[in-house]
Amino acid sequence: MEEDKSLTIAQKKENDTLYITLKGWLDPNTSPMLVNGIDISDVLHVVFDLSAVEYVFSAGLRAFIQIKRTMDEKNGSITLKNVSPSIRSIFEYTGLESLLEPQP
Repeated sequence: MEEDKSLTIAQKKENDTLYITLKGWLDPNTSPMLVNGIDISDVLHVVFDLSAVEYVFSAGLRAFIQIKRTMDEKNGSITLKNVSPSIRSIFEYTGLESLLEPQP
């Protein structure tokens, strides 16, 4: 039985913040869905809940970097929360830990 490597994106906008819950895999096949599937044009803050993300490949990292650059251009922010220890280590290893919500 093959593992499900899809990505589900749920979005909720409140004022100037877009809350996005991701479920599944961020890989070369699904990362374009993330970049093209959300509208960040009229928000200043993007908060990603990664509690249901199973794995992030380099293409997923690139997607977050691209979204961060867009938000930086308009003095906005991007935050990743509920990141599992294994995925957190990927962000720390690549120097992208500034995107992560601080651990309690």
